[in-house]
Amino acid sequence: KRRRHKALQQSQRRRVLVCADHLVPELDAAIVKASVAAAPMCKPDMSAERIATDLQAVRTPTLGQDLTRGMNRMIGLLLALNFAVCWAIPIVGMGQIFHLGLKRVFIPPYRWLDESPTFRALAIRYIYSKPQFADFAASQGWALVSIWGSFAGILCWQLIYGSLPLWLCFAYYCSWVGCGGRAMGAAYSFAHKEGHNPLIYQRWIRRSFGNVFENWVGCLFGNVPYNFTTSHMHLHHALDGGKGDSFYMWDVDRTSAWDFLLFVTRIFSHMVGYSSLQRFWQVGYQKQFYLLLKGCAMYWVAFPALLYAITRSPFFLFVVWLQPLLAMTTFLSIVNWGFHAFIHYDEDGKQVPCVNSLAILDGEDDYFGEDDHMAHHYSPQTWYTKTHEFQARMHEQIVKYHGSVFKKVSIVELGALVLFNQFERIAELYFVDHSGKLSTQEAADMLRARAKLKEIEYDDYLAWLRTDAVRSIREFKTD
Repeated sequence: KRRRHKALQQSQRRRVLVCADHLVPELDAAIVKASVAAAPMCKPDMSAERIATDLQAVRTPTLGQDLTRGMNRMIGLLLALNFAVCWAIPIVGMGQIFHLGLKRVFIPPYRWLDESPTFRALAIRYIYSKPQFADFAASQGWALVSIWGSFAGILCWQLIYGSLPLWLCFAYYCSWVGCGGRAMGAAYSFAHKEGHNPLIYQRWIRRSFGNVFENWVGCLFGNVPYNFTTSHMHLHHALDGGKGDSFYMWDVDRTSAWDFLLFVTRIFSHMVGYSSLQRFWQVGYQKQFYLLLKGCAMYWVAFPALLYAITRSPFFLFVVWLQPLLAMTTFLSIVNWGFHAFIHYDEDGKQVPCVNSLAILDGEDDYFGEDDHMAHHYSPQTWYTKTHEFQARMHEQIVKYHGSVFKKVSIVELGALVLFNQFERIAELYFVDHSGKLSTQEAADMLRARAKLKEIEYDDYLAWLRTDAVRSIREFKTD
């Protein structure tokens, strides 16, 4: 048995290719050929996924690796439990209340404001640098009124009464989420868009406030200032979610709740700013390093010190400042678990773009094209009303590789379904088979295999991050 076990280990080690830049799992030419032999096939050949998964099965972790995994899982478990206790009811409840009835109350006035020629003309004249950005005006206006109104209310209560009752904390969290998640969704989405385009607003706003949602409003939602401008742009997008990204997830099994806890801890490291700072320092991105360091100083020192000087309440800081970061850690873990759940390799051994980033069609919770994550990664310059043109250009590839396209589902629900291994439900209700050839079970099996497939083992990836090979991500840098 010992000889057999040793032989299996040696066999696995021989299948690891050590390059000058990085460590990647090697796929035999025969395996790659088998996975794509019938490109326009009516049934997906998942032999590569199955074999690669088998190759990763035999592991003998060291004591140090076991301890690291255990500690990271414990941190992830604590964060997940905190989310379940403090945030699950406000987030799920506000979403259900909106879709079951309140949308009939809130959508008509929103549309009236959004379609008002006078409102749009004022927005174009005084706020936005281009007329197309006036599409954001109504959503940003409602979000700012709701968010700052809620924050002002809880701050006034603290100053008048000197403490926060639990019922008020719960009410604030519900308002923080917003009806249908519109407040938290707007705060995150517009911070995201500002990180991609610093020229959305007119010059007087840029000089006075900079990115309003990314660096100011976003702080109430756990976003460290300049996080999108630095980490999101120069790591996540430069690498398209690949190795070195602070959101990297292709070293864990996306069908495993146990592995999800490891990912939650990784996202927590991103949220506090640590992993991105570490990566920027390793690869020599000094501009991004010092800009994000400035954001960390604002989030962790300057703003909390100011709030404490005003309120003299650590509990207020815990409720209003720290808890939103903890909530968004788990929430973004679920969202990204859906956006990048699947991977597949082409005939050259490269990942297929229309598989590793998904698109959701006709989603009810889309924010200006955020649901089309495929277009967001591989055609980021495409305006949200034109993403269908990108889908048309990608149609041949989507048919060939059975691309990750879904319909009428929120990304949160899809991420949760992947997490709990509900691929039959995904295939039956939400997956869009552009080839028209797959049965429900075939689609479910394909999605499950792609979600289980890893690019590298978790322990190997952590080891890779500690080597000079991580400097290879410099070649992907975009200014």
